[in-house]
Parts: sequence; structure tokens; C-alpha cells
Amino acid sequence: MDNRITSVVILGGGTAGWMAASYLGKTLQGTVDITVLEAPAIPRIGVGEATVPNLQRAFFDYLGIAEDDWMRECNAGFKMAVKFINWRTDGEGESQPRDINGRPDQFHHPFGLLPDVDQVPLSHYWNLRRAQGRTDEPYDYACLKEPAWMDAKRAPRYRDGRRATRYAWHFDAQHVADFLSRFATERLGVRHVQDQMTEAITDERGYITGLRTAGGQILTGDLFVDCSGFRGLLINQAMDEPFIDMSDHLCATAQWPRRYPTTTRGWASSRTPRRSR
Repeated sequence: MDNRITSVVILGGGTAGWMAASYLGKTLQGTVDITVLEAPAIPRIGVGEATVPNLQRAFFDYLGIAEDDWMRECNAGFKMAVKFINWRTDGEGESQPRDINGRPDQFHHPFGLLPDVDQVPLSHYWNLRRAQGRTDEPYDYACLKEPAWMDAKRAPRYRDGRRATRYAWHFDAQHVADFLSRFATERLGVRHVQDQMTEAITDERGYITGLRTAGGQILTGDLFVDCSGFRGLLINQAMDEPFIDMSDHLCATAQWPRRYPTTTRGWASSRTPRRSR
């Protein structure tokens, strides 16, 4: 019996759907039929930033897409850190840090691993010196180079393109989806069906065998990838897998949307909830 996968159907476009289609298309090299079912009437879902420093190497380099090329297409900018503002003081969210004992209430969280000396993280040395009264320098400035780099308004890449430090990206998620849609369909042979799913067809075991659309099509496949976002049309609804709520493990308060501080510095426009007390 031949159990090899010959067709993949991805439900939903957006950044998730088209990243999945592009990656599978590149990996499988035309040996499997790949279809993306995307409903034109449903807005694409996508996150306008990537905080994974190896996104270029793990994804775009694998596809053979240069960083400068996709960044220009997607209105992307560099992101060197998340800057938490007024994290420890009470009050409404503000773009400027309040004062705590003569220092601004702010903290930078760059990307990548904490530097070490002889396999001991710098935070250990900083904590020891602080306990001994030998330093009052903030942790992020003492252990990481990026905060001072950003204060000096330096870019994370040298002029010749080499990386000066780790960084991530801000981008227009809609442009990323459009860019990858063109790449996947034109260069990797991915089929793009613009229609709305009305039913997930299952067999006697409860396995999905096809997707019925409003236009009367039935898209069959051996593997189905659910990129329908929070609706979970296949995972949660068709397969009846429960949604696991992890909100009790998060540090954000329920009121954060109206109270979060916003950084205004060009390299890292981030919006971060205040911690719960």
C-alpha cells in the first residue's frame, strides 16, 4: 500500500498560509501538489513583525530570497530590541519614561543569547558586582551592547551588508502575504484557489478528506494545513480539538489595550502591556 503524500491543501492565506506553501513548495520540489484555499471576502491575518532573528537564514535564505529584496517589497524595517517603558511605575501609558531614583523607567530586551565569559552569563557578573556595591549600571546597559548602540542611532548592519548585531524586523504583513503568494504560485507551482470553505468532508474515521467550497469545488488532499487563524476551522471545528486558554500564564493585565506604553524610537516600535501586580 502506497501511503506517500501526493497532495497538500492549506486552508487560509495570510503570512502563515503563504509561508507554509512557500516552504513546502521549495522542500518538495514539485513532487507534491500544493493548493492554498483563500477566501477573498475574509481579511488576511498576519503579524506585522518578526522577533525571530534567524528568520532570514531559516526561511528566506532557504527560499533563495535576499533580505534586501523582500524588505523593500514589504515596507520592512529593522528591529533591534523591544523597549519596555514605564514597566515599574504606576500611571497611564506614555511614550517617555518616568523617573525612578534618577533613572528612566525603561528596559531594552534585544534578540539573541546573553553574552558570556568562560561560559558564565554576564548577568551573573553584573549581579555579583551589584550586590557588592561595585556598580549601579542598569542590567541591559551593563550586559548588552544594543542599548548603547541604539542610543547612538547606529544601524544593525554595516554599509557592506554585514550584520553588526542580531536583529529582527517590522513589516507590512499584507505585503509579505502578497509577496510570498506571487513567489509560491509563479516560481514553485503552488495552486491558489480563491473561494470560501463551506464544509470539511471527513471519512468514517473522522479524518478530513476534502474541503467543499461555496463555488461548488471539492479540494481533496492527503494532508491539510489549518492556517485559518483564531477561527480554527479545521483544528478546532472539524477535528473538534479544544482551544487551550493560556491567559492565566500571561503577565499582562486584562486592561492592557488602553494602558500600554508605546516606544517611539525608529528601530523598535513595540507596544507592550504593563505587568500585573
